[in-house]
Amino acid sequence: MKFGKLILLFSLLVFLTTAGFGCKGMSQAQVKATQPVTLEYWTVFDDVDALQKEIAAYRADRPYITINLRQLRADELYPRLVEALAEDRGPDIISVNNRRLGEFFTKLAPMPPSVNDTLVTVEKTTLGTNTVVTPQTRPMVTLPQLDSQYVKAVRDDVVRGGQIYGLPLSMDMMAVFYNKDLLDRSGIAEAPKNWEEFQADSKKITKYDKKTGVITQSGAALGTGNNIPGSDDLLFSLFRQSNVGFVARDGQAIFNLSGQASGQIMDFYTDFANPSRDTYSWSASQGDALESFLSGKVGFFFGYSYHLSTIKARASQFDYRVMPLFQLNPDAPVNVASYWMQSVLAKSKHQNEAWGFIDFLTHSKATKDYLDQTNRPTALRAYIVDQKAKPDLAPFVDQILIAENWYRGRDYIAANKAVQDMLAEWLQPSPDPDKAGEWHQDILNRAAEKINQTL
Repeated sequence: MKFGKLILLFSLLVFLTTAGFGCKGMSQAQVKATQPVTLEYWTVFDDVDALQKEIAAYRADRPYITINLRQLRADELYPRLVEALAEDRGPDIISVNNRRLGEFFTKLAPMPPSVNDTLVTVEKTTLGTNTVVTPQTRPMVTLPQLDSQYVKAVRDDVVRGGQIYGLPLSMDMMAVFYNKDLLDRSGIAEAPKNWEEFQADSKKITKYDKKTGVITQSGAALGTGNNIPGSDDLLFSLFRQSNVGFVARDGQAIFNLSGQASGQIMDFYTDFANPSRDTYSWSASQGDALESFLSGKVGFFFGYSYHLSTIKARASQFDYRVMPLFQLNPDAPVNVASYWMQSVLAKSKHQNEAWGFIDFLTHSKATKDYLDQTNRPTALRAYIVDQKAKPDLAPFVDQILIAENWYRGRDYIAANKAVQDMLAEWLQPSPDPDKAGEWHQDILNRAAEKINQTL
């Protein structure tokens, strides 16, 4: 009997030390701090597998938090969000493109100065294990930290009214992908170093059907708007590199105010899609620029780092390379920033936990882990030097500190369409050749007006 009682007593002690949080011995504050919380997280282009690994790492110390990750297409994100919020079933965390923060702004909650964060750890004891609950207050990123730790584009984009509305996992900017095999077959020994050399090399690569005049091999996917990803970014970069205003500090489109200078930049860009020019190498009928590049029919493709994984997977039939975006003035380089920030919905019932998880993802060792897993450019200055040593990332990271965003209004989709329509109109012949200058000015004016109506 005595032996049985000892066994029963030992079993009871083991149960009390291994029962976990929420059991006897916890204060009311600890019980409250470890109540089950479920966060709904909607993302778009972020790497889901890498995010799931970081979610698992986060939950290892916070088993009371469940994070349901869902990936949506970019074009369905906003309508799905509006529908969900109307039914009070929206997500807690959402990925927002830096161009579209203004569109989502009224639906988002600003970052608080700090969050309450409770860690749950299991310690081994002589009798088994003991669950330790440690509530803590974790400070969030401040405006000075945003200035000093993140690249400039982030500070310019995520702050509204002195408050932070999101943080990025990574950063993206433009670079030039090229088909080295096409360059070799065209007698181009070295890749171009500037726009002038690029223009000459594009002409060498381009081939036409002798009977129809149809392009059979394109030197560069350039000149149009509808079938080139980031055509608005390319045009913005050319304006900025030429020291000609594209948008003012308040976001107002001003590319229509520089007269002949604006026209020359528009001509340089669209001449690649103008059959009457010797640089003609692309047209609106050639389909998607990326798909054409992947098929081995395009010499130069202007893209972002997120294109890298697709190109790696599908361009196995030719030797592709990547280099930084060409510059008109190497002493004053220009590039464009495009990325997704992680934000919290104002309707979320768990804003504290949502911001805590975002802080973990974007401002801790988890950020470096995510970048290493996904091979994406960093938004944090601390990792730039390390990434410059990586061949795949160096062409993008090389210009990351000067990358900027050209649009911060309420409807980027409409603004982008205005730019694409402007490019399409510019390629059309003037109804009256004697008034071509006035006609081109009208095209610029209409596009600028459409963009300014979205601010």
